[in-house]
Amino acid sequence: MKKIILMMAMVATLLGCATSEKCDKAQPKHRNVAVQTYTFNRFTLEETINKIKSLGLDGVECYPNQKLSDKFPGVLTSQYMKPEHKDYMKKLLKDANLKLVSFGVAYAKNEKEIEKLCKFLKEFDCKIVLTEAREDLLPLWEKIAGKYGITMAIHHHAQGRTNYWNPDYTLPIIKNYKNIKMNPDTGHSSRAGVPPIDALKKYEGRIASIHFKDQKEYGDKKNQPVIFGTGALDTKAMLRELDRQGYNGFLVIEYEANFENNLSEVKACVDYLRNN
Repeated sequence: MKKIILMMAMVATLLGCATSEKCDKAQPKHRNVAVQTYTFNRFTLEETINKIKSLGLDGVECYPNQKLSDKFPGVLTSQYMKPEHKDYMKKLLKDANLKLVSFGVAYAKNEKEIEKLCKFLKEFDCKIVLTEAREDLLPLWEKIAGKYGITMAIHHHAQGRTNYWNPDYTLPIIKNYKNIKMNPDTGHSSRAGVPPIDALKKYEGRIASIHFKDQKEYGDKKNQPVIFGTGALDTKAMLRELDRQGYNGFLVIEYEANFENNLSEVKACVDYLRNN
């Protein structure tokens, strides 16, 4: 009899959650959240990992040429590290239970450099590399990234470096590639005067990862990062659009402000993504 009553209670709970707005809010969708270590570029990678390992992240995105550790003066994170330094980086990540989910923004000038970079990422079981590669290099990226099971994601800054900030320019260039996708940056889109949600809609089906940001003002060329949900960008609408698309890749937090002491802001951004 007790078992029957218990089962009935469980069913009632499940049925209640199926129609209850409160249950929906209590159990938001799990989002894959990572932090770009450039957020902590005043610190070594080892110091950075020690800072973020308590945030409950799903992964980390590293950038080239961050100081690895005070134990190895002059050693920078890159495909040119010696084996012992790569092993140390792997240990830092493993001990913190963090997976290297993407790397960039990285640059390679020719086939040999692209191959070396992809080989390096393969060692770390890293599936995505971010770059603003020249257009003439894209066929090489397509071939070599495919060889190593990696997706090359085109990153864009605001206007000035390349034209990749403009979806109408970029999409026709990459549409026929299998291993080349996009890494839209909602903050840089805003700075370039492109509504981030419009860019996300245009990139549907081509998004490999996202630098998810909020900005104090829309359309201002200055970089003015703020905690998610407190700025001019409609972060909730962007998340709804990504949900509509069925996007299940990483939302990468790159908080480019208060570099000496921004951990509390980063934590607030992580909490926002966990609760929305």
